[in-house]
Amino acid sequence: MPIPVILNPAARSTKAAALEEALRQLSPAPELHLTKGPGDATLIAEELAAAGHELVVSAGGDGTMNEVLQGLCRANALRQPGEKHTALGVLPLGTMNVFSMELKLSGKDIGECWRRITTGTRSEVDLWMANEHYFVQLGGVGLDAQIVQETSWEAKKKFGPLSYVMSAVNVLLRPPPTLSVQIDGRSPLLGTVVLIGNGKHYGGPFPLFRDASNTDGKLDLIIFRGLGGMEFLQLLRGMLLDGYKECEYLDYIQADAFTVTSDRDAAPVELDGELASSLSGPVSFRPAPFRLSVVA
Repeated sequence: MPIPVILNPAARSTKAAALEEALRQLSPAPELHLTKGPGDATLIAEELAAAGHELVVSAGGDGTMNEVLQGLCRANALRQPGEKHTALGVLPLGTMNVFSMELKLSGKDIGECWRRITTGTRSEVDLWMANEHYFVQLGGVGLDAQIVQETSWEAKKKFGPLSYVMSAVNVLLRPPPTLSVQIDGRSPLLGTVVLIGNGKHYGGPFPLFRDASNTDGKLDLIIFRGLGGMEFLQLLRGMLLDGYKECEYLDYIQADAFTVTSDRDAAPVELDGELASSLSGPVSFRPAPFRLSVVA
């Protein structure tokens, strides 16, 4: 049975034809499924998993990967105990490919990625939920999610990763929300930004969450306390370049479950680098009822 690959042509639309042709030339040949709009990848992945495919591959960036993830998890959630789950594979073809970096897959060599997917073995990584949304690599509440919210598809198409920097210039000049992180057995932790890691990487090849592991059953949280936009930017830049250091401006903790609330009606939330627009009110982060099978 050919391995199904879900391609988001809009991930790099100017190269869509070339990407599609490159995928069709892979050996063994994949079964290619092209998305036409938001949400398509989720529906296609769910149908493929329900039909019995043991592996479904996302071809695109982290946004496509997370859409595929939702579909696979919806189907896997219906499996009986002990029944084999549909696994996820990733071909990194999008603007941002943080999860593929965590898996040590290079977007510069699609042929080598495909070889690893077709010959590799399954492994399991921790899978998480924010309310009813699944995510596997990272999340954020507050300023970084606001940057994601205000970075348009057109800007990503034209400027690539630089588009996020351009959005940040506008967002970081505004007063940030006040966030409260509630963890059982602890007093609430207050901050303006909450960054969440299931793996080490954040926003690209940066090992921001240096103590994180996607197999330890914990999420790593960095909570920036009482910072304005420019202070957050300066501190984050230092952490990315020089590594995390204890300081009076932030908390770095690990937790297996917590809730984030905002002093505003709804703070933006991003999961795996994509805006989770339907999340509002308190956001509960917790383990999914099963782990995620990946092939790489």
